Amino acid sequence: MEHGLPTSDSHTRSATVYALWTCGLLMLALFVCGGLIFAYQVYDTTREVVLTLGLPDIGNPRVLVSGPQPTRASMPNIAAGERVNVLLLGIDRRPTEKCPCRTDTMMIATLDPKTSTAGLLTIPRDLYVPIPPDFGENRINNANFLGALYKYPGGGPALAKRTVEYNLGRRIHYYVLVDFAGFRKAIDDLGGIDIDVLKPINDPMYPDENYGYKPIYIPAGRVHMNGEMALQYARTRHQDGDFGRSRRQIQVLMAVRDRALRLALDSPLKLPALIESARGIVETDIQPQEALAIAAAAAKVKTENIKSGSIDQTMTMQVRLSSGADVLWWDRAKVGRLLDQVIPPDTVATEETKRVQQEAARILVLNGTTNSLLAEQTARYLQTQGFQITSYGNADRFDYAKTVLIDFSSGKDATVTTLAKLFRVDPDNLRRTPNIKSDVDIRVILGADWTPPQ
Repeated sequence: MEHGLPTSDSHTRSATVYALWTCGLLMLALFVCGGLIFAYQVYDTTREVVLTLGLPDIGNPRVLVSGPQPTRASMPNIAAGERVNVLLLGIDRRPTEKCPCRTDTMMIATLDPKTSTAGLLTIPRDLYVPIPPDFGENRINNANFLGALYKYPGGGPALAKRTVEYNLGRRIHYYVLVDFAGFRKAIDDLGGIDIDVLKPINDPMYPDENYGYKPIYIPAGRVHMNGEMALQYARTRHQDGDFGRSRRQIQVLMAVRDRALRLALDSPLKLPALIESARGIVETDIQPQEALAIAAAAAKVKTENIKSGSIDQTMTMQVRLSSGADVLWWDRAKVGRLLDQVIPPDTVATEETKRVQQEAARILVLNGTTNSLLAEQTARYLQTQGFQITSYGNADRFDYAKTVLIDFSSGKDATVTTLAKLFRVDPDNLRRTPNIKSDVDIRVILGADWTPPQ
């Protein structure tokens, strides 16, 4: 062999490295996007372009979005092994419709480069949550709509990211948004996917794109699906509801990943064209260099190291509001345990932290100082520490010299003790009133003695 010429083995290694690298890029566009564009899921009875559940009066909006509003979290150092979380959004939009749109599919994809593990968490669209900064409580799938409607800095996806961060206590670094047309194209460009259908799908009320219905039938067994059938499989809901659909969506996503991996190894020369094609059907705030880093780490994740979970009927309860709308109230403690399994906190929990998480105390943060951003900054900080923040706002006045802690609970001792220590609350300013009814367990009134860590 002449010096400098590669051996056959090195050729093979180079091809494999290229394939995995390119596969990583494709997975960024498809594993994180294409398989999650299940979007365009409609309600049985709701056909409006805009579903307005408890929206502020458009003629006199009460939302406050002026001033600096963060739209991008500090980016993780993937090379150093820091976890990255991506919010996956599928929008409800027919070909003739224009946005603002609801997001009828929401997932969090997480990647831990340090351990080469990943996770997928599905969020039901009817989850009833507070939408910051001052949009009130609403279905979580309205965050994108509200952000676009009221020109929130960064648009609908930025408010969707902030809403998920605020309620689930996990930092969201990026978003990826696609509509159902992009989903079909992504699957077709891959050459279709293979799905093990556990039970036959028979839906005579499957919605078409003209506000009507068309019956669909998908047999049980191993089925090769093109983009249209994959969309039907991920979108149908009449047979087993939204929670069954969430499980199928994860199944479709994993099938997309398997197909991308096989294509990367068998036909690597086809991948650049697919990636270029996918680039035109997704919207994202991921920058090119960030995409390369994510792709390199994602390519190392094995299938058995991907965890998945859904916020399902075991941790939610359907409730009908006075407006007549059906929404999902959720058990924060149960959802918190699911989050710890699928998207673990970045820090190793101490026994004290574990007790705080188990108590899942509902905490209200109020600003008692002249710093108008203090309550929001503190609420975001507390969420990163594992506390369940229900909302934040202003106190009755702005001249509190010391932070005050009011405990309305009975038995949330670990949380009270931890907060008292964190805020250095004087004994005189720790007030226990378990006999007074309150919609929160603990109220924190921030004083001038408190500055949130940067």
